[in-house]
Amino acid sequence: MTNRKVSFTIESMDAMGQGVAHIDGKPCFIAKTLPGEEGKATITRASKGVLFARLDTLEKTADNREESVCPNFDSCPGCHFLHTDYQSELSYKLDALSGHLKRLDITVPDIEVKAAEQRLGYRNRIQLHYRHKYIGMIDPVADSVQEIPGCLAIDEKLHDTFEGLYQDRSWTADHQGQGHCELYLADEGVSVQWDKPYAHGGFTQVNSVMNEVLREAVLEQLGEMLVDSMLDLFSGEGNLSDLIVEQYPEVERVMVDYAPDRVKNEELSFLHLDLFAETALKTFKARCKAERFDVLLVDPPRKGFTLLHQWVKAFKPKKLIYVSCSAATMVRDLQQLGNKARIEHVSLIDLFPGTYHYETLVTVTFK
Repeated sequence: MTNRKVSFTIESMDAMGQGVAHIDGKPCFIAKTLPGEEGKATITRASKGVLFARLDTLEKTADNREESVCPNFDSCPGCHFLHTDYQSELSYKLDALSGHLKRLDITVPDIEVKAAEQRLGYRNRIQLHYRHKYIGMIDPVADSVQEIPGCLAIDEKLHDTFEGLYQDRSWTADHQGQGHCELYLADEGVSVQWDKPYAHGGFTQVNSVMNEVLREAVLEQLGEMLVDSMLDLFSGEGNLSDLIVEQYPEVERVMVDYAPDRVKNEELSFLHLDLFAETALKTFKARCKAERFDVLLVDPPRKGFTLLHQWVKAFKPKKLIYVSCSAATMVRDLQQLGNKARIEHVSLIDLFPGTYHYETLVTVTFK
C-alpha cells in the first residue's frame, strides 16, 4: 500500500492544514495542497482506514494558491499555509474551529477572529532537533531532520544565532547522536539551551505581539462584571491574569500551577500544585479556604483539563474563561459541564500564523 503512486482531487481541508482526497474509498491526507487541486502523490502511510500521502506534482492548482516566500516551505513540516493567502488561512482555521464546536450540544455564538498583525518573523522561541551534524525540524514521514536555514518564521533578533548553527558546526563536538536545541529571546539576549525540557527558561507565548491581544481579550470578557475573586489555573507567572489585576487591583487572585522552582517563593497568591493529580482539588481545598470564586480562568496545555468540571462544581464561578491551544480537548472538557453552562463568547486568536495552530478563548456563564 505504501510508496504507491496515486492521482488525487482535493475535496476539503482538515483541521491540521492538510488537503483531503479519497483514494480507494478512504480519506487520504496530503499536506501542502488546497481544495480543488489535482495531481499525483505517493502513499506514505496507511492507518485505521485512512491514508497519508506526500505531494509529488500538481496538474491543477487552486485559485488561492500562492508561491511561498519561504524557500523551505515545500519540505519543512513547521508551516502549513504559506502556499495560500492569509485570508484563506484564516478561513480554514475558522472552519476547523467551527467543526470542533459543533460537537457541543449547546448554542454557540458567532466566532470572533483576531488576525495576526504579522504572518512571519514573529516567533521568539524555536525548538530544533539534531541528529549527528544535521539540525532542523523532524520530518515524521521520512523520520529524518529537515534543515531549515533562512527560516522566515523566527524573530529577526534570533537570526544570527539561528544561522550560526548552520554556518559553524562546532556544536557537534559537544552534542553528538541526537537531541534538541531551543533558542529563545530572554532579557539578556538570545538564550540557547541544549537537550533541556521545552520552555526550560520559563514558558512564554511564542508570539509576543499576539500574546498582548490574547491578554486584552481575556480582560474584555469581564465586561461590566463586578469581580472580587479569581482563580487562575495553569497560571504560569500570571500572563493572562496580570492585566486583570492591574485594571482591578481590588480583585483577590489565586494562581495555581506546577512550578517546583517556585516552591520556596510560594506566596498566598500562588500555589504550586500538579493540577492533573487526582488529589489536586482536595489538596487545593486544604491549602486555600476560599469557598467560591467569581471567575475561573483556565489555560491548560494541549492535552486539556479533564478535571475542569470538578473545579467548576466546587467553586461555582459566575464566569469561566477557558483559553486553549487545542480546540479538540477544549470541547471535550466543556462537554462535561452539563446543561447549566452557556457559551457567551468565542474568539479565535491567531498566535501561530502560517501553521494550523491557533488559540481559542471561550467564555462560559452558568444558569
